[in-house]
Amino acid sequence: MSVITISRQMGSLGEEIAQEVSGKLQYEYLDRDGIEQGLTTHGLAVPEVEKFDEKSLHFWVKWQIQGQKFFHAMQTVIYEAARRDNVVIVGRGGQVLLKGIPGVLHVRIIAPLQDRVRRLAVQRGGNEKELLRILKQSDRDSVGFIRTFFDVDWENADLYDLTINTRDLSVDVAVDMILSVVPAVDAMKDIQRSRERLDDLILQQKVETVLLTENISDIRVEVAKGVVTLGGSAPSSLEGQRYVSLVSEVEGVQKVENNMIIRLPTSM
Repeated sequence: MSVITISRQMGSLGEEIAQEVSGKLQYEYLDRDGIEQGLTTHGLAVPEVEKFDEKSLHFWVKWQIQGQKFFHAMQTVIYEAARRDNVVIVGRGGQVLLKGIPGVLHVRIIAPLQDRVRRLAVQRGGNEKELLRILKQSDRDSVGFIRTFFDVDWENADLYDLTINTRDLSVDVAVDMILSVVPAVDAMKDIQRSRERLDDLILQQKVETVLLTENISDIRVEVAKGVVTLGGSAPSSLEGQRYVSLVSEVEGVQKVENNMIIRLPTSM
């Protein structure tokens, strides 16, 4: 079985399509509520989740402590969901985080602005000017979120395997289009390799979160088959060894390779 990520414009029927696909395949459905629940289990309060989740933010937010905590927790939730397999993941950069992993189908759902306005009017009511404002803000938030945390263009076609324009298509037709592709994606899946890669990505988030909690910066983390390689720099050999000890205690770490350099004190 496979993993499906769905990126969608507001009013494009993306959520409805995602729900139908997960129902027909009997897959887990991971949307805002499920991801929010996962983030809170990783120590984020609901107000923090709402502050960052799919919002257009200043680029420097990613480097703030709370922004980094959110980013690590969000990645962990998505990697863990993909590791469980048989899941439809809606939004939150799944098309970027899971890019290149066999057995993952990346879908984008779009529709012309006026069609989205019409659909939103049926759902919510309201005047066209206000609905246009809501939709344009939603698009800006999606663009800004992906740009801030992943430094990529939300609309980049290379991020997606299948793009569906629902201008003239019903939910059922769009669902059938996705379902028709799933067997081919399943056939390309290497279960062992995918799970090993996802295990490494999950472990990397755990290690980086520990370092972040200890206010340790300037360290690069790479993980391969449970072996963690620490790069970057440490202020002293003693501090470097402390970093190694901290990482060694993280559950799942098999070994720590120390490739850090020691920063020499600057002369006055």
